[in-house]
Amino acid sequence: MKFSVLVLTSVLAMSSLAHAQNTNVVAGGPHDLSNGSAVRNSNATVDGQTCVFCHTPHGGSNTIALWNRRAPTGAAYQLYTSSTTDVTTTAAQLANSGSGACLSCHDGTIAMDVLSNVNGVAFGPGVSFTRQGTAKATYAAAGGGANNLMSSGLPFLGTDLRNDHPVAIIYETARATKPTEFVTQVVAGTKITTGGVSPLPLYGTSAANATVECASCHNAHNNSLGNFLRKANTGSGMCLSCHIK
Repeated sequence: MKFSVLVLTSVLAMSSLAHAQNTNVVAGGPHDLSNGSAVRNSNATVDGQTCVFCHTPHGGSNTIALWNRRAPTGAAYQLYTSSTTDVTTTAAQLANSGSGACLSCHDGTIAMDVLSNVNGVAFGPGVSFTRQGTAKATYAAAGGGANNLMSSGLPFLGTDLRNDHPVAIIYETARATKPTEFVTQVVAGTKITTGGVSPLPLYGTSAANATVECASCHNAHNNSLGNFLRKANTGSGMCLSCHIK
């Protein structure tokens, strides 16, 4: 009986952890870097804060809503290419796009503790992070450091993006080249989307310049479907939001 109770308790605990990870809010999910989260820091100045690792209420970036990190340079990016590519971008355009904000963590060149503004002052390096089952990671101002949590696995994309879907590309450029292969955008006020059921957002001021970004497929604030997906890819539903195959 004691064994059964122990097993049941362990299962419930694991289920609770999985549920916490697949949450529709940032708190408790993979993007929550506060103390007690899946990836947690040990700096007393920020250990109780959830939003600070991406946003700040004052002194943030003007290009991305109150963004609290500097943009990557993109200097080392290797971009996706193929013989059938209908649209391209440059490393500099990618680094300065909305997707560059995601890559400011996920390309591994800028440490997670490099923030523009914390409690009204610039935040220096030296925050330590731990993750369940890993050693403590300590970062330097330019990234790297010991036991870097952004060094392997899916969260770490690196600077070689040749095996990743292209981003910061103008959707209409590809669609106009092969209109039978791409879903036509829908413009409703300031929103530009593609796909019928649970449409995916494009980013721009018109259908002519709207781009595909990381945030077209991923919602950084909602992990209820896992991998921060905006919609389930059952039957390739996400792919077919844009591609006619």
